[in-house]
Amino acid sequence: MVSSTFIAALSALPLAFAQYSYYGGNATVSLAPNPTGTGSPSVQTVSVGKDGFVFTPDTIHAKVGEEITFQFFPKNHSVVQADFNNPCNPSEGAIFSGFIPAASGPANQTFTIKVHDDKPIWLYCAALLPRPHCAAGMVAVINPPGHGPNTLAAFRELAAKTNISTAPSAVNGGSVHSGAPTPSGTATGGPVLSTGAASSLLASGGAIGGLMGAFAALLL
Repeated sequence: MVSSTFIAALSALPLAFAQYSYYGGNATVSLAPNPTGTGSPSVQTVSVGKDGFVFTPDTIHAKVGEEITFQFFPKNHSVVQADFNNPCNPSEGAIFSGFIPAASGPANQTFTIKVHDDKPIWLYCAALLPRPHCAAGMVAVINPPGHGPNTLAAFRELAAKTNISTAPSAVNGGSVHSGAPTPSGTATGGPVLSTGAASSLLASGGAIGGLMGAFAALLL
C-alpha cells in the first residue's frame, strides 16, 4: 500500500516544477546569434585561368552587399575593370587585383571585392604572355544588362580587336588575401544562453533533487 507520506510528497511535485520554471523570472533558453550567421555577406567564387584564358563563370549575378572572390590559377593572371567600349584598358578608378602568379593549382592569394550597386562591371585579365589574355577572350561581367546590345559576347568581340592590354599601377577596389576562399553567410549555431537567473535554476533544482531522494527512500 502506498503510504500517505509518499502521496503528500507526490502532490508537491507540481509546485517544485513550477518553481523551477518561474522562480526569479522566466528562465527560457535560447541560442545566441552567431557573428558568422545570416548577417555575414554571401560569397561567390570565380576561377581565373583554371580552364585556359577564361573566367569561370564569366557571367556573375550578385546582389548589393555580396562579395566575389577571385581564385587564380597558373601561370599569371589579373582582374581589371574596364568600360564596355574600351576593353583591355582600365576604367577610371578601376578594380585591380594586381598580377597573381601560381606555379601549380590555385595560387596562395585570392582577391575579393564587394558589390556596391547593380550596375554592370566589365572585367578582363591584363596579362600579356604568351599572348594578350584579354584579346584571347579572357573577359567577364558582373550583373550584365538585362537587355540591349551590351552583352558579354559583344564585349569579347571588341576585346578580340585589340592587340595590347594595360593595367593600373596598384591594387584597387578590393583586397588580396592569403589562403583559399572561405564561403560565408552560413549560420553555425551560437553558444547557449539562459535568459533567466542561473541561481534560481540551481536552487529549485536542489529542491527537486531532495524530493526525488525522499521517493527513493520510501520505495526501498
